[in-house]
Amino acid sequence: MIELLIVVAIIGILAAVGIVSFSGILGSVKDKEGQNGLQSIYLAQTEYKSLNKIYFIASGGCGDQTNNINTNLFNGNKTINNENFRFCITGNSNGYTARAYSKNNNNNFFITNKNEKNF
Repeated sequence: MIELLIVVAIIGILAAVGIVSFSGILGSVKDKEGQNGLQSIYLAQTEYKSLNKIYFIASGGCGDQTNNINTNLFNGNKTINNENFRFCITGNSNGYTARAYSKNNNNNFFITNKNEKNF
């Protein structure tokens, strides 16, 4: 009986450690989603400028511009999604900063037209 109690206790401890590890991995995956979205925006902006001679800048403030970005930079394809991050682009026709604001934690990222980034 004592052996069974010890086995159950060990399984409980292992489960607790596993849940904490899984939570950290999940957060890292979500961060990569935001970073990959910004890399996609950077590449699309490079193409957009080569075709139009200016960078795409979404109108309005830096709210959730994800749908506007998908429409104008990715021809309406849902390339970036706003499930875990909201994306916005600020700047002018000669330079921009694209930002990804996390909806789940304080991990916010940016990339500029010069490929300067904080990730």
